[in-house]
Amino acid sequence: PKAKVVGGRPPQPPARAPPRRVAGPALAPRCAMGALLTRLEDRQRAAALDGKLADLKQAKKLRDVEVSIRIATTRDRLCWLGAYYSFVMVAAACRHVSMHRRGVAMHWDNFFLPLRIPVTFIPPFLFTYQLDLALSPTTLLGLPIGGKANRIAEEAERIRDGARHRWFGSALLPEVDDSTLWIHRPICLPVVLEEAYRRERARDAEARAKKGLAPLEEKHKHWAYFEEGCTQRL
Repeated sequence: PKAKVVGGRPPQPPARAPPRRVAGPALAPRCAMGALLTRLEDRQRAAALDGKLADLKQAKKLRDVEVSIRIATTRDRLCWLGAYYSFVMVAAACRHVSMHRRGVAMHWDNFFLPLRIPVTFIPPFLFTYQLDLALSPTTLLGLPIGGKANRIAEEAERIRDGARHRWFGSALLPEVDDSTLWIHRPICLPVVLEEAYRRERARDAEARAKKGLAPLEEKHKHWAYFEEGCTQRL
């Protein structure tokens, strides 16, 4: 029979609900793929943080080497300046004794060493300073000379070790404690690198154990610390 027309429009068939999707074995590969991608992203992020931490550690080492060489070079120059002024003072004392024995009256004009004498001593000291840098360790006229680069490198290594010692291992020079220098303090890093730092410390301890090396001392064990709002930069 024909359907009854109401209002000039035929009746519409009832709408059917869309078929329901039932979770089943078909979604398992998608979940596994998502978990795999998440693990890959975590590994890539960890590798990037490890690389950044390695760059910061290398930059700190380069900075420490540069600062220690500057300090060692300054100590070497101070030794040469001390030798120069000591020589000038000896010359002035000899002049004073000679004039006193000859009965020369000492007054303001002749009491001090004339300026031309210290200026005359400057070129020989500068030449010897450069010669000490240019020559390898040797003996000249019975005096050791040369090897300045080696002495500076050895002194810089002592500075980086942070040990108490005398300058250049000489008993005549001052004794210092280089562990108080700023280069031996840990640097402040962002908190996001803390996990990478722990992994780096663990790998370092494991590598030293495999090589049969002694563990690092407590003062050399940590080279960084972490806190919120850290603004220190290398």
